[in-house]
Amino acid sequence: MSEYWFSTNVDQIDEVDGKQCLIYSYYNIKASRNVEVLKGRSGTKKGLDYWEPYAPQKQYEMERLPKNKYIGSSSTDRWDGIEKNVVFCDCKEYVSAFDLFFYHYNFKKISTQRSKQDFIRLRSKPVADILKNNTSSYTRYKKEMVIDNVKVDDKVCEIISEIMDESYTDIQILTHKLYSKGDDIKASKTIWMKKSGKEYSEAFAGTGEARIILLVNDIVNAQSNSLILIDEPEISLHPSAIYKFKEFLLQECLNKKHQIIITTHSTQLIKDFPREAVKLLVKNGEKVDVIENIDYQDAFFELGDVYHSRKMIYVEDRLAKYILEFVITHSGSENLKQNLVVRYIPGGANQIICNNILNSSYLDSDNHYFWLDGDQNTNVSESNNLMNYLENGVVISDKIPESDNKNLDDIIKLITGCPIKFNVSGNKGQKNNIELIAKQRSFIDYWAKYVSYLPFPTPEFFLANLCNSVDREGYDFSKDGNGKEYFRKKTQVALGIENITSEDIFQEQRRAVSKIQPESSMFQCIKEKLEALF
Repeated sequence: MSEYWFSTNVDQIDEVDGKQCLIYSYYNIKASRNVEVLKGRSGTKKGLDYWEPYAPQKQYEMERLPKNKYIGSSSTDRWDGIEKNVVFCDCKEYVSAFDLFFYHYNFKKISTQRSKQDFIRLRSKPVADILKNNTSSYTRYKKEMVIDNVKVDDKVCEIISEIMDESYTDIQILTHKLYSKGDDIKASKTIWMKKSGKEYSEAFAGTGEARIILLVNDIVNAQSNSLILIDEPEISLHPSAIYKFKEFLLQECLNKKHQIIITTHSTQLIKDFPREAVKLLVKNGEKVDVIENIDYQDAFFELGDVYHSRKMIYVEDRLAKYILEFVITHSGSENLKQNLVVRYIPGGANQIICNNILNSSYLDSDNHYFWLDGDQNTNVSESNNLMNYLENGVVISDKIPESDNKNLDDIIKLITGCPIKFNVSGNKGQKNNIELIAKQRSFIDYWAKYVSYLPFPTPEFFLANLCNSVDREGYDFSKDGNGKEYFRKKTQVALGIENITSEDIFQEQRRAVSKIQPESSMFQCIKEKLEALF
């Protein structure tokens, strides 16, 4: 980690609130269970960027065992770290020899080389000879220029052919220092390929073609049971190639038992992945939340993907989503079934308001509807401060006189329940007030049209009270205002175990949704609210 993430005077790592650390879990064979390992950036004499293993810490809610209870570990107070071969596929490093010299080298003219092209033409002669003769050594002024010269396996050619929808019969990767004057440029790769009867190097290839060859070659040659880290592999690839690359990764996982971690913004790459395989990183104020166990379709909104042909309803959590989908499915309305898509946005109401709704107002998205939990309802129709700005129970900008422009921030806070930061242009620290006012007024109108509330405080509270009533349980909600404790206990009883997961609770809640009767007032209320969108 320290090779890629380290502190400098320009980019300092914040450690005001303590040392940076990470915790990971793995299945320990000797202990026959999952164990946790803590590593921290120590800043000791071993180096400022050295990451050192630590004993479990209470502040991170880690399990702490008595000494000598860490079975099979070399330490008495912590679990050993996992032993795993790591393959880091950083697409930033997949820069070819030609590109590295042509775009990044500070070339200086001499009498025999008046341009970069002259230099490359001169040095391409030994490169061509090495490739043609498949030699493994070439010296220049007694210095070895060839680091590696490899003809890739037929398997790699077949995989690249499938991904790129071409016919590659031969690929050669030469790592060398010939495209440099001296030692001031790193060894880099020339990729020679034969495709559909044509022969050329990466200089004539597309960026995506050269990168995918290096990427696939690294993955194919990774030893079994490796941890493979891939950073944004979709760069410069066509959507169809991304799909085929994903299929290749899945097959490699099955064949060689790899664990592969990918960072991506590509909806094509995560499409159809199981929810256990998707982790969504969401900005939440100054922090970044990691949302786990999320449906790939629910992550699409954060990645900017939209459905233009159908109306999208966004809610706060997957239980609210499941309730709405239940009503749509049992509504008897083909219009609702065919023209509505329900998604949830993790991170909470403030996250949705300050990021998703705000951004949708900038884009004036006309098919995005946001239904927040009822406990977020600010009841603007009952507010004395907003009474003069109301029309049909909502605040609209036309009702706000220009003299009240200075109060728009406060008005928006009363409407939404939280402060909103608008991004506007400016000069010398001064905001563009005309632009700010326009965005504020646009947001107010967008909120009036596209934001509303579910007819219950929270999905858990509604379902808990429904189950309690239907099953005549007589549960006391005086100390359980949101119904979360109700479902925790109900799940424990249903499964007959104490230690339950959030997924166990969700499955119990899903079963509870089936108790909503189509003729009930709540079902009809939600159905009418859905039909009102058309």
